[in-house]
Amino acid sequence: MMNTVIQDSIFNRFFSRPSRVLWLYLCSALAMTFPLVMHFRSALPAGSGDIWQNYWNFWWWKTSLIELQKSPYQSSYLFHPTGVDLSLHTHSPFNMIVGMPVNLLLGEAAAYNFCILLGLCLAAWGMYFLVKELTGDNRAAFLAGIVFAYFPQHIEQTLEHLNLASVQFLPFTLWFFFRTIRSSSKRNVVGLGGCFALNALCSWHLAVILLMLLAFVGVWELRQEKRVRRKVLLQWVAAGVFAALLVSPAIFPMIEEMADESKYFLKPPVDRGIDASYLMVPPYAHPLWGEWTAATYEDRAYQSAGFMNYLGLVPLVLAVIGLRRYWKKTRLWGFVGLGSLILALGANPWWNGVLYEEISLPFGVLTSLPVLEIFRVANRFLILTSLALAVLVGFGVSKASYGDGKFLCVIGLVFFEYLWVPYPIRQIEISPLYEQLADADGGGAVLDIPFHQRNRTVQNLVAQTVHRRPIGDGYISTTPTVVESAIHAEPSLANLVRVPNLLEDIDTAQLRKLGFEWVVLHKDRRASHRHEFLSLTKPGDILELKRVKRLGGVPDKIFDEIRRQLTMRTGPPVLEDQKVAIFYLGSVIQPVQLPR
Repeated sequence: MMNTVIQDSIFNRFFSRPSRVLWLYLCSALAMTFPLVMHFRSALPAGSGDIWQNYWNFWWWKTSLIELQKSPYQSSYLFHPTGVDLSLHTHSPFNMIVGMPVNLLLGEAAAYNFCILLGLCLAAWGMYFLVKELTGDNRAAFLAGIVFAYFPQHIEQTLEHLNLASVQFLPFTLWFFFRTIRSSSKRNVVGLGGCFALNALCSWHLAVILLMLLAFVGVWELRQEKRVRRKVLLQWVAAGVFAALLVSPAIFPMIEEMADESKYFLKPPVDRGIDASYLMVPPYAHPLWGEWTAATYEDRAYQSAGFMNYLGLVPLVLAVIGLRRYWKKTRLWGFVGLGSLILALGANPWWNGVLYEEISLPFGVLTSLPVLEIFRVANRFLILTSLALAVLVGFGVSKASYGDGKFLCVIGLVFFEYLWVPYPIRQIEISPLYEQLADADGGGAVLDIPFHQRNRTVQNLVAQTVHRRPIGDGYISTTPTVVESAIHAEPSLANLVRVPNLLEDIDTAQLRKLGFEWVVLHKDRRASHRHEFLSLTKPGDILELKRVKRLGGVPDKIFDEIRRQLTMRTGPPVLEDQKVAIFYLGSVIQPVQLPR
């Protein structure tokens, strides 16, 4: 009777066509990110930090490959006059390349938004193929795709981290991985290697995470399939070689830089695991209960994107049903889900904003191992938790005897739990004065003040996409020690680092010798400006609070002194509006190159 109900299901027959399923996932992605599609070229997801770095990445890849016809892994446009090696910067090459046609036609914002929508669609579609392979149930596969693609952490990552939001090739790789066990087709080997490579080209962190998962799943599966071990292992080796060839152009510059430099790419360790008390706290952007949870999220230890831990009540119930009904088939995914969740807690657990340092967890041991020491942020393992949860949800509804009406209700409940409506977006607002700066004569560089404040000066990158001139600082993933040393060894620049520490007068003559022709004084980074915006921000508006706090806070007294000195040495600003005052230092003839 049960099989008869499934075979007669309209949904089961409809979802048997992958092309139809893909169109449905596209519609769902547009709905879950609405109104982003209405502002495709003029707005981005409402991030405030790393999203602008990704926005700049699109501009830089287009500029370096199409206009300069040079490698994007070296840049003379940042940290002028030394330039910088970008081999260890977070590029996400897959997104840069696949988004290039959109970038050329419609611009950087459209390219970013296109990659977000593509990632959501393919993440759902990949999970559909994986669960269909594991369960043989089209309806279950479709629902699993919804759970994986719109898992709250994934959606929150789209607000800042394009690389970590691009999880679409994880389920595709696993799909081909299981197919190599059951078939010796060369197509599966190529698919496995190709999808692993594409995942790596989205994010190197995702590559390491996936490699760990494949090692665990591979050992588990080969214990069950003893007769085909040698054949399967050979296929996996062949797939690995193919993947290595595909990623070699992107990974070789990284290997060379890591070999030549000190370990500057290893950021200081921080205990940034998820807070387990938030596992059942719905998203603050939910249209129904968001207003009750927003205050809770304001108090969470980390406001960074990627710390949204909500699992969902309905998905959890379905996952438990899947474990109970198909224990032998699902226990692997139960271990993956639980193990990755424990790793996501970090070296020491958080609970309701309190860190329990006396309790040690496996993440601390894991990150003491070579290569794995790059995982300073434990929350990334929650990606594997979401993957395992989606598979278990698929098993939970697999071969279920209820009809399409009840199944439609289940889909609706999952959608409802994961809603972020309206999806938060932010209009791209750049001073029009930068366009005039781009048209000005001369090829001199721009010095932004405040200077070299890491993520607080990320807007300098955004401005560069318009004025297109070299700038004195930059916000990149890891700043090489030679660049830091060069800045601090040059007194005229060291004096301005992380202003308000203005210890000496501004040496405009030396700045001119270094090749700086323009100084942009950012008026919207005064302390009073920041306080004014904070007072106007509505309580519970978490994303706006994050944006305002990143504005920086140069004390008004120091800011006024900087302006006085610039005016005295160069004259009044040649361009000025509410956001910036642009001073002209004078023509640059032969810039001095700082020692590297």
